Amino acid sequence: MTDLVTDPMTDKALHDAVQSALRRRWPDSRLGSLETMHGGRSGVTLMAQVSDAPLGEVVVKAAPSGRAPVGRHDVLRQARVLMAVARVPGVVVPHVLATGTEPVAFTVMTRALGDVVEPVLDAAEIHLPAELARSRAQAAARMLAALHRGAQPPARPDATEEPVADLAAEVRRWRATADAADPAILRGGVRLVQLLEKNRPPDDVPPVLVHGDYRLGNVVFAGERPTGLIDWEIWGRTHPGVDLGWFLVFCDAELFPGIGTPVAGLPSSDELLDLYWSSGGCRFADVEWFEAFGRFKMAAIMAHNLRRHREGRHVDPFQEKLPPTIERLVATGLEKLGG
Repeated sequence: MTDLVTDPMTDKALHDAVQSALRRRWPDSRLGSLETMHGGRSGVTLMAQVSDAPLGEVVVKAAPSGRAPVGRHDVLRQARVLMAVARVPGVVVPHVLATGTEPVAFTVMTRALGDVVEPVLDAAEIHLPAELARSRAQAAARMLAALHRGAQPPARPDATEEPVADLAAEVRRWRATADAADPAILRGGVRLVQLLEKNRPPDDVPPVLVHGDYRLGNVVFAGERPTGLIDWEIWGRTHPGVDLGWFLVFCDAELFPGIGTPVAGLPSSDELLDLYWSSGGCRFADVEWFEAFGRFKMAAIMAHNLRRHREGRHVDPFQEKLPPTIERLVATGLEKLGG
């Protein structure tokens, strides 16, 4: 889940700290070497085998050496939300085993068993049978409803409540990402965000705990059974439509020309929305606004990443495949808002 590694001295110190933390639970446990988990961009994520303890392996999330443990690197904040959400019926997350602050902030958790597939974006390499794709999307919709219905945000270390981000703040947050992209890449993005601001729904829905990056690619499945909702770097408190609109984007292959593939069996957005509501998810109006907002966020992120690639700040040739998708996301977002 990361391509980042800590320096060798920190690796040894981190290993020793994790070993000590585990031995407070299981005195005879032995931690194997910490190995980098690959495949994502969610900070420093490591894995290790554990012997003489009632678990086979653990996942360690750590703040990068030399960086303050803030924002997406605040792994202790992630641990707090995992412990809070673990108590919610219908939501499955890794179990937090230990946390520490030296040599860097870290969290030790169980490893969710199974596989992670983003059906639309991974279809060229990983084929999911139609019924499995359908059941996984349905399970994810039900789990999102359970999360929004039952999760209570954990208090911060100073005992204050997690602040609420209203929809105006959510739009400003992602407009900043769009502003960092090349406008020639994000054509129509300014018009889309203007319509989002103009047509912003009233803040009349109670805020809920949101995952922030809720999609099938962040749910581990064993067959059709979810075993862990992972990657909680940007969780917060806001309107439930922020999660729902984002989730629906990733279930629509038409939004990803050139990089996505239609997946047989995958439910439509309307089907998933109905299932979310029938499973007890939060009822609210202006669903199309949140679908447009999810498209804007995805287009802004892609356009920003493409600019970084072209400027040599993070070279990744795959980014050159993104312009048709960016264009499609913006165009359909404008359609949702009548623009």
